[in-house]
Amino acid sequence: MPDPNLHNKLGKNFFLNALDGISFLTGMIFLSPESVLPVYIERLGGSPFILSLIPVLRNIGVFFPSIFVARYIQTLRYKKPYILITGAFQRVPWLLAALSGLAFGAEYPGFVIFSLMLALFITQGTTGIAVPAFFDLTAKTIPINLRGRLFAVRNLGSYLIGLACGGIIIRIMNSVPFPRNFPLLMIIGFSFLMIYLPSLGFYSEPPSRRIRFSTEPLGSFLRGLRQIPRENRDFGRYILGRVFYTLAFTSYSYFAVHLVRRFSLHESEVGLFTMITAATFIVANPLLGELADRKGHLFNHLIGALSLIIGNLAALFAGSYSLALISIAAGALTLCINNVSQFAIVIEFGHDFEIPVYIGIVGLAVGISSLAIIFLGYLSSIFGLGVIFWFSLAASVLSLGIFTTVTEPRKHRPPTVVDAR
Repeated sequence: MPDPNLHNKLGKNFFLNALDGISFLTGMIFLSPESVLPVYIERLGGSPFILSLIPVLRNIGVFFPSIFVARYIQTLRYKKPYILITGAFQRVPWLLAALSGLAFGAEYPGFVIFSLMLALFITQGTTGIAVPAFFDLTAKTIPINLRGRLFAVRNLGSYLIGLACGGIIIRIMNSVPFPRNFPLLMIIGFSFLMIYLPSLGFYSEPPSRRIRFSTEPLGSFLRGLRQIPRENRDFGRYILGRVFYTLAFTSYSYFAVHLVRRFSLHESEVGLFTMITAATFIVANPLLGELADRKGHLFNHLIGALSLIIGNLAALFAGSYSLALISIAAGALTLCINNVSQFAIVIEFGHDFEIPVYIGIVGLAVGISSLAIIFLGYLSSIFGLGVIFWFSLAASVLSLGIFTTVTEPRKHRPPTVVDAR
């Protein structure tokens, strides 16, 4: 039985969950792996191969660890303490990397690059460890017909603030000399990341209705996972489409660097990129949240794949700076869709107690396939960034085609999560 008082707590939980997303995503505007970090690392002397490691570490970190903690998370009746602990590790490394940039940016840029990549690895890996618990908590406390709007509000709120953030970034870049400007951005980002975390303690979490303990060896457990996509064919096709979709999103990490190089731009242009991203989020989020709640999250995935096709075409063929900026907007739209739908759809394929495992299966497939990006980065260091845009274009076309063969999970297997009303 669901908590009879949960409907009284829904408003508070919705607000706190939204505040979490707004503060975290606002902080990540100043730490963006898609715009700020690539430009900062290249300014420090990082090669295209080093830049290729950004999406690799991000994807492996966010997706790969989930399956290895899924069984443990299934045993937790309450997920909130676990999320609080992992949340601290998502944030502190950014502060340490910023201090490293202030202290050693001029004399030891290689060390600063290492500290940035290490911070990215730790924070994204901790995110991967936290994601199954967070979405389990969300599934327990937020009804299915409100989740699309919840994630839209999280994104929309952060990027309403993000418009002002873009102006702040431009001002800092123009007034604070390198190498102190980027670390200052990171300190501001860290401050936003820390705003929400203490208030998570006020989130009302009911105990999980079903918990599962397993004494099965890890190897046997992992081998048994193969049966799930075999038995749930739509889930199996979704995983394949998601792999190509994630690989296609690699190009977004290079759009900003490509524009700065091609048009000989000042590094302060990352502020303009941030403002374009914010404006895209503001326009798209309400629509995407409503679409997700009415049509399902698969519909948003189709829009995301199409957006990546447009973004990569703009990077390859746009003849002017203004047209090339379409790549930033298209990538931002895809990022918006990812934030609204990429995990929300996964929790609808299985039963409530299976949520951590389903998220882990998708993460395992995406994490392993992301290793291909390392080879792609090596090729780009030889032949240029065009290799990445052509590869991502092909991957986005494949993902779009595969997603069209997947049936929206709500149509044939309504989630068994009991919604709080």
